[in-house]
Amino acid sequence: MQRMLAMMLATIALAACSSPPAPTAADAKPAAAGTSALAGTPIEAYGSALARAKSVQAIVDRQAAEQRKAIDQPSPSH
Repeated sequence: MQRMLAMMLATIALAACSSPPAPTAADAKPAAAGTSALAGTPIEAYGSALARAKSVQAIVDRQAAEQRKAIDQPSPSH
């Protein structure tokens, strides 16, 4: 019984130490251009909120540039 247990433990230990299988061509294909960089990550659910925040930041940046341009223009003299 002890010999059988020892052989089973040795087999399990050797199986756990084996290297992972080599990646195949199907595994190595690149992600499609439309996929999110967050896909498969824990924060994937927040991707739409992140995209919305980036679009709002772009609007704020554009409005700030327009305001700077309006400030820098010389005012008409009386």
